[in-house]
Amino acid sequence: MSEYILNMQQVTVSSKTRKNILNIEHFALRPGELVAVLGPNGAGKSTLLNTINLLQPFQGKMQLFGQDVHNANQTLLRRRSALVFQEKLLLNDTVFNNVARALEFRGTSAKEIKQKVYTTLADFGGEHLANRSVRSLSGGEAKRVCIARALVTDPELLLLDEPSASLDLGIRAGMIEKIRQWAEVKGASVILISHNFTDILRFAERAIALFDGCIVQDDKLETLIRRPANEQLARLVGIDNIIPCQVKQSSHGSCIKLANGIKFSYPGEIKKSITACCLSSDTFNLCDASSSIQHKPWSVIIEGLVERVLNGMGTYNIWVKVGEQTLIARMPQNHVLSNVHRHEMIKLAFNAADAHFV
Repeated sequence: MSEYILNMQQVTVSSKTRKNILNIEHFALRPGELVAVLGPNGAGKSTLLNTINLLQPFQGKMQLFGQDVHNANQTLLRRRSALVFQEKLLLNDTVFNNVARALEFRGTSAKEIKQKVYTTLADFGGEHLANRSVRSLSGGEAKRVCIARALVTDPELLLLDEPSASLDLGIRAGMIEKIRQWAEVKGASVILISHNFTDILRFAERAIALFDGCIVQDDKLETLIRRPANEQLARLVGIDNIIPCQVKQSSHGSCIKLANGIKFSYPGEIKKSITACCLSSDTFNLCDASSSIQHKPWSVIIEGLVERVLNGMGTYNIWVKVGEQTLIARMPQNHVLSNVHRHEMIKLAFNAADAHFV
């Protein structure tokens, strides 16, 4: 058995009007892995899924389920995977017949088809829709049918292109969790595209970032979000504080000077050229006379004017003007003193090791 469900080497996709829609140097997926794909619109995310599902001509080498796709029966390979498209592509028929069609193609008996269709629809809250025409479905109902149609065949590889789109906020999290549990039980590999970061955080352990058809980072999800490979990705993943900076090396490490006048020593050498310092909003703590954080190694203390305090779900977001720039600090409500008010000066602290440079 192959170590990988999917292995892509030097895979490129081009069209008559555009070269390198996709340019994947290397991407591999192991059995049971759950991987998220991040990237801006037009980055090639959907093209990647279509290529993996053998719906998109490409150049290069790709193995699916241990087989070279150029020398294998592509129809049989495709039947071992399933793709949920971003668009709700359903046949003009009943919900039952839409979900059953994939099983009919595989020669499944009528008795087993009925059992599997109703079970899968019930798993995703759609059993009551079985006899409905797809034309009568809402957008969210149609999306659930698309997901059920993909999972009814128990694919070894599931490709999801914005599966929570059109779903109400109240059921979105539950739907993503059901798919994750299904994958865990079946041992299936899943590649998920979603613009909804909550989906990704709840689902994947690993993520790849696509820009202009290329993978710019392939990492643990936590690492990719907190230590993105470049400034574009830092903005995409929502790092609040991206500050132009300069660095000078010394025998004691690196001296960082931010554009807003903050200076601090960084514990270690920065080997590459950098232009900006990324500070996640949750790296900050409030600092007062009784706070012990100011005495910890590598603590950086800054002072600024509170411009805004926004009450969130169990947190406060605090906008603080430091020099010519505004920083955003996010911290638990029980860590915020009642005397944090607009137009007053406060001190914030962060650990220099939590700074990330791009």
